[in-house]
Amino acid sequence: MKYRYSVNNDNHLLIKLPKTKESLCVRGRFDIDKNNRLTYWLNEPSSWRRVYSLPGKIIFKGNWQLNNNYDLELVLDKTERQFEDDILTIKGNIISTDRDILAFEAKTYDEKGLLHIRILKLSVTWLTDETNRLSFIVKKRPPDILTLEGDWQINDNQQIIYTYEKVELKTKTKVSNTLTFAGFWQISKVNKLTYILKHAPDSRFDFRVQIETPNIYPQAGVIKYRLGVGIREAKKEKIISLYGAWKFSRKLGLIFQMDYGKHGICGIEFSADVSFDKKNAVTFCLKNKIGEPLGLSVIFTRKFLKALDAEAFLRLKESCAESRIDAGVRVPF
Repeated sequence: MKYRYSVNNDNHLLIKLPKTKESLCVRGRFDIDKNNRLTYWLNEPSSWRRVYSLPGKIIFKGNWQLNNNYDLELVLDKTERQFEDDILTIKGNIISTDRDILAFEAKTYDEKGLLHIRILKLSVTWLTDETNRLSFIVKKRPPDILTLEGDWQINDNQQIIYTYEKVELKTKTKVSNTLTFAGFWQISKVNKLTYILKHAPDSRFDFRVQIETPNIYPQAGVIKYRLGVGIREAKKEKIISLYGAWKFSRKLGLIFQMDYGKHGICGIEFSADVSFDKKNAVTFCLKNKIGEPLGLSVIFTRKFLKALDAEAFLRLKESCAESRIDAGVRVPF
């Protein structure tokens, strides 16, 4: 037997029986199982369930999506017990994006008016789409790909944040919510900037970018990239600024150390081709771990370089004099 399913504003399941006009409000709770399927556990007597041929737990099959109000929705597939394209809308808020999990808070009220809070967890992999928007894949067969439609920003701790507004049904007011993606930056390609999520081993954001500052002066301590972000069929250009301090690595390459606030300090390590010019400057042409150029050059005055690390400066001078390859750093004449 097929039923029409929906959800009321208090996140209770509504079931419309065949050949009836009104829907039954069924007591129970929503959950998400290990296969990312939406389930509903019925809190009704077995005698009541037998009347309507209902099981103790209903498992729904369908595709996940977020609506314009950032509520979690399941669009149902056609099966023996459900109709195609019926939509179950769970009202609530995204409260966490940690550990390859999207955690969604849903509030319900029982018949006594008492508030109950359910945390629904989807197993996901975070990534970016072709227009640099934040997206995630819901791990199921087949997988569902959902996109956060708005723009993202970088906070004072150099973490990616996403802020969205939604309308609260009971108060009809707009409420702002901010998601923080804890992670750290990496530079591995000329036109790619990567943000690796700290507690999510399967997730990373790979942004398509253009270098805004190919010649970097270390006193400023900033690397800039330009990129476009697609927002609701439009595209917005923005500048990403990564702030840090330059240090020498043991192999006479460079490390760009970034302060992530309470998340600690993490460095981006580069190898480099190094050259001395006649204008009292030393240029490091940065390369990735496999020796590919990154289109970035860090230019030091010799005075600044010596003050930064006198021992490393002397090693560079010796390498230049001997014109040899020293631990991955080539110093040409």
